[in-house]
Amino acid sequence: MRQRMMKAGVLLLGLMILFTIISRTAYNMSTAQVSTKKPEPQTFTPDVSARGTVAGRKEIAVSTVENLRVGSVHVMEGQAVEAGQLLFEVDLQDLMEKMKEKQQELYLLDLQIRGAAESAAFSEKSRQLTLAQVQEDYNRTAARENAAVDAALAVLQQAQEAYQNYLSGAGAGEENSVPPGADQPGFGQTASDPSGSVPPDPGRTAEGLLAVVQEKQAVYDQAVQNRDESLYQAQKALDSANLGTAKDYSAEQSQITRGQKEEEIAKLQALIDTQGRVTAPVRGMVTGIGVKAGSATTGGGDILLSDLSGGASLTVTFPEEMRKYVREGTSAVVTAENPQPGQQAAMERVTIQTIADNSMYGNGASGMDAGTASETQPGAGFTVTVHVSSEHFSAGEAAALKVEAQVSDYASCVPAEALHLMSGNQYYVNVAEKRSTILGEEWVVRQVNVELLEKNEKYAAVEGISSGQEVVTESSRTLEDGSRVKVDHETD
Repeated sequence: MRQRMMKAGVLLLGLMILFTIISRTAYNMSTAQVSTKKPEPQTFTPDVSARGTVAGRKEIAVSTVENLRVGSVHVMEGQAVEAGQLLFEVDLQDLMEKMKEKQQELYLLDLQIRGAAESAAFSEKSRQLTLAQVQEDYNRTAARENAAVDAALAVLQQAQEAYQNYLSGAGAGEENSVPPGADQPGFGQTASDPSGSVPPDPGRTAEGLLAVVQEKQAVYDQAVQNRDESLYQAQKALDSANLGTAKDYSAEQSQITRGQKEEEIAKLQALIDTQGRVTAPVRGMVTGIGVKAGSATTGGGDILLSDLSGGASLTVTFPEEMRKYVREGTSAVVTAENPQPGQQAAMERVTIQTIADNSMYGNGASGMDAGTASETQPGAGFTVTVHVSSEHFSAGEAAALKVEAQVSDYASCVPAEALHLMSGNQYYVNVAEKRSTILGEEWVVRQVNVELLEKNEKYAAVEGISSGQEVVTESSRTLEDGSRVKVDHETD
C-alpha cells in the first residue's frame, strides 16, 4: 500500500513538472522578445545637402527667319555650348527658294508703288484741268448774266426817265416829254428782251408810260433772278471741283510693306552668308529645343539657352523637414561633382538667394534621404537657388549644395527605429517596464507619447521620456499598449 502511494506521488510530481514545462513553453511562445536601450545624449550635425545642375541666370531664345526647313540639329537639351557654337542648320535649297520668293514680292511692291504714284499724278492733273474748266465756265456765266442784268437795267431807266419827263413836262409841250432816241428803232431793247422797246403810244398818257415802267421793272427783276441762279449753280460746280478726291494711302502702305520685305531679305542674306548655320550668341546651356530635322523654324524660340554671360545659378530641392535649417541669406558651399580627371573639384562659398515651395521634386536630391527623394510625396519639398561664378562652373555641370547648418546637442535621444508615428505629427515610443504579478516580476510595454525635436538616419531627439527608461528598439512581433514582453538585453 505504501509502495503504491509513493508511486502515485512520483507520478503526480512528474505531471506537475510536465505541466510546468508546457506552461512555460506556451508563455515563452506567446511573449514577444524585445531589445531595449535607454535614451542617451547625442550631438546632431545635420547633412543639409542636395544636388542639382548649374544653369545661367537668365534664359534667351535663339531663332532665325521663320518657316525655313531645318536641315540638321547639332545640340541636345542639357548640353553646354560656347558662344559661336553651331546649334542647327537650315536647308540651303529651301533658303534660296525663300530668298527668290521675297525678291519677287519686293519687285511686285515696286510695281505697285510706281503704279500708285502715276495714278495719283494723273488724278491730280485731271482734277486741275476740271477745276480750270469749271472756273472758266463760272467766269463766262458771270459775264453773260451781268451783261443781261445791265441791259435790262438800262431799258428800265429809260422807261422811268420817259415817265418822269412826261409828268414834269405835262403843259410845256409834248416834244419836251419824249426822251432822246425814243422815236428811234430799237429803243428799250435788251439782250433778254429783244422786243423790249417802249411800245408806241399815240396817246402818250401817263398811264401808258407807267405800264411800260412796270413791264421793264419785271424784266429787270427776272434778269437779276436768272443771274443769281446761274451764278449759284456755277459756284456749286466750282466748289465741288475744289474739293478734289480722298487721299489714297496705298503708296504709303506699300512703302511700309516694302521696308519689311527688305528687312526679311536682309535676314535671309545674312543667313545665306553663313551657309544657313545658326550659332549660339552666348555661352550657356541648351534648356529647350523647338525644332528638329525636317521641321520648320518658328521665328521665335527655336532653341532656348540658359545664358551664362550674366552669371550662373544652381537650383536644388530639399525635403520639407530640412526647411528649419535653410533660410534666405544662409551660407552654403557649392562643389562640382564630376571634375575633370587630374583636376580638383571646383568649390565656392555662396549665400542662399531665394527659397520657393515646390509641388514635386526636381533634379536635386536631399543628402539626408539620398536615393529616396524621388519617392517623397508631392508638395513635401521646397527649392533653393544660389548664384555661382560662371568662371568656376559650366552650364549643365552637376554640383552639390551643402548648407552650413547649426550643430545641436540633445539630452534624450533614441534610435530612429524606436520612434513610431501615431497620426499626423504625433509620435510615440514603446517603453518596457517591470510589473509585479503572482508569478513574480514580468516586463510589460507602455506606449509613451513624445515630441520629435530632430531626426537623422540613426537617432531621433525627443521630449517626453527620462534617461532611465527602457525604450524598445526591436521586437519579434507587433506590440500594443500593455503587451507582455521578454527583454533580451537591458542597458544600465
